[in-house]
Amino acid sequence: MMRRLPLLLLLVALSLGVHAEEKGYKIVRPDGSIEFTDQPAPGAQEIPLPRTPGYQAPPSRPLTPPVAPVAPKGPPYSQLAITAPVPEQTLQDGETSVTVHIALEPGLKLGHRMVVLLDGEVVSEGAGNSVVLSDLERGAHTVVAEVRDGAGNVVQTAAPVTFHVRQYSKFFQPQPQNGAPSAVGPAPMMPKAPRAP
Repeated sequence: MMRRLPLLLLLVALSLGVHAEEKGYKIVRPDGSIEFTDQPAPGAQEIPLPRTPGYQAPPSRPLTPPVAPVAPKGPPYSQLAITAPVPEQTLQDGETSVTVHIALEPGLKLGHRMVVLLDGEVVSEGAGNSVVLSDLERGAHTVVAEVRDGAGNVVQTAAPVTFHVRQYSKFFQPQPQNGAPSAVGPAPMMPKAPRAP
């Protein structure tokens, strides 16, 4: 039992990585007992040990603080809408202008400006929430309101509104009846058929 104890201790030491020198020693005592050790001693027999791979811990990752979830960013304005003219509104005969009213909540922020486009062309740019469109040609028109930043980037856009302007053609003028202007002009004349010879 006494002979096995040093051997057991040597094996335990080897299993714990003490065997990094890859050498062991066998000592035979005068009483015949055998001791194994990793320390050289006079008269000890060197025992070559197989090289065993040691454990190398992987490099630790740097600790990063947890990132708080980012809430989705909404539009900067809770309301941006064209309130006048209303969609599909028709300007009757003689009306060639319309006032565009824009509802904006909250108010225009610093560095932002309101841009109004008529049929894709910028007709107004500034801080106002209303603009008068005049000299409108007959037909359908679409007005759009945008909020832009100082660099000209569109920050938010209102839903477009299409309205119509009704006018008589220059070739179909209303004729006065009893001194009052007629709402409807005369019917166009049919061409006369040629007479037979």
